[in-house]
Amino acid sequence: MSVLIEPIPDSVRLRVTGDIETVLIVPYEDDDRFLIGLSDGTLLQGLYDKRLDCRWTVIRNGAGIVQLKDRTIGVEGCIQWVMVSVYDPDVVEQPLPSALPLFPDLDRWAA
Repeated sequence: MSVLIEPIPDSVRLRVTGDIETVLIVPYEDDDRFLIGLSDGTLLQGLYDKRLDCRWTVIRNGAGIVQLKDRTIGVEGCIQWVMVSVYDPDVVEQPLPSALPLFPDLDRWAA
C-alpha cells in the first residue's frame, strides 16, 4: 500500500495516486512553502519556485518509507488520508520547552 504525490505541471495542484486518488489544491499565503501531512505521521514540506517547479523536504518521518523520485514523492505504508496546508513554522520548528528549576524548594527559600 502506498501513495505517490506529484505536482501537476504549470499549476499549484498536486495529484495523489495509489491508495488514495485525488487532486489537492495548494493553499497560498505570502510564502511559497506548504505542508503535507499523511496519516502515518509523515510531514512533508513543498516549495514552489518562480517557474512552479516543486521541491520537497521531509520534515518528520512517519511509519512509512519515503522515497523521492524527481518531482514525485512516494510514501509506502498504510496511508488513509493526505492533507495539505499553508506553511506554519510552529509546526515545523517545535519551540523549546522552558527550563525547569534544578532545585525548586531551594529557590523558594532563597533570599
